[in-house]
Amino acid sequence: MAWQLHYTSARRGPTGRSGFQFVAETPGLPDGVRARVTPHLSYRPPPEAPLSPADDELDGFPVSLLYDRVDGRPLLLRCRYLGRDYSGRYGNFFAHAVVAEPDELEGVRPVELWHAPLWADSPASETDLPEVDELVPDEGLDPESLAAWLAAEAAPPDPPGGDDGSGGGSGNGDGSGGSGDAYDRLARIVDAVVTVLGRGHGRVVLVSSDIELVARWIAVVSYSLPVAAASALSFVTYSADPDGAPQRLVGTTPDVWASAQRTSPAVPLDRPVGGAYEAGRFARTVAACWRDADFAGLDALAELALLGAGAAPGAP
Repeated sequence: MAWQLHYTSARRGPTGRSGFQFVAETPGLPDGVRARVTPHLSYRPPPEAPLSPADDELDGFPVSLLYDRVDGRPLLLRCRYLGRDYSGRYGNFFAHAVVAEPDELEGVRPVELWHAPLWADSPASETDLPEVDELVPDEGLDPESLAAWLAAEAAPPDPPGGDDGSGGGSGNGDGSGGSGDAYDRLARIVDAVVTVLGRGHGRVVLVSSDIELVARWIAVVSYSLPVAAASALSFVTYSADPDGAPQRLVGTTPDVWASAQRTSPAVPLDRPVGGAYEAGRFARTVAACWRDADFAGLDALAELALLGAGAAPGAP
């Protein structure tokens, strides 16, 4: 089973006070869980976002989906910007947290829950939330769909004056110009993530103005790793403080990254990665499996890979 919590700024919550607080939760929440979830409850809009957004602009703010562990239990936390709070002040957000027993995510990569039906967009009207009996994933982030997307991203650009009359184009959605750049990018990301997981600290930052793109890349990386490593891969799709985020894989926007300390390795997703780079053998093999849509090969590679062993997957 899994427990739910809702958190936002309210005029009057269950405790009788006003301000940011838990406004609803599943009865029977284990002792200490609420306190362990609290440090993860934050949201700050990107600096280039509207300061006083209208209601129809709120959907343009990046959604933050976080995966981590609290007291050995998986934590999934989704934050959305709401704009004004009960007093009319801007800065309010809504966080929906799900804390599960460890076996609830068996066979599921946490990022598969990116667009899962369980997420609420606003606080519940009641203070008691039901238990979650099953974590049903988002069907759009399965390996087959991701492989087709990678292939489209890597396709060469249409020639100018092509038959479609479009006058040319990038042939993909990341501005890379195709020609296999998607697989080069994948190898770089996997290489960097393996290094971070192997040493047990640090983070890899994915930079894009499109957080949907960040979620897709997190999904590809998750399927590229052994199950145990994917379970250890904490992530957040959007952070306004990428260098301070405790997760191993962190998404952020270009305007945030431009003003960050930028001490962590980062991979741009909206433009070519550029520069010469030789990825390790594990990362190169992963990229080749995705290029061939060889899911059996990915599974076999995962069984052979032992993160933290003498011959780490990132070794050349």
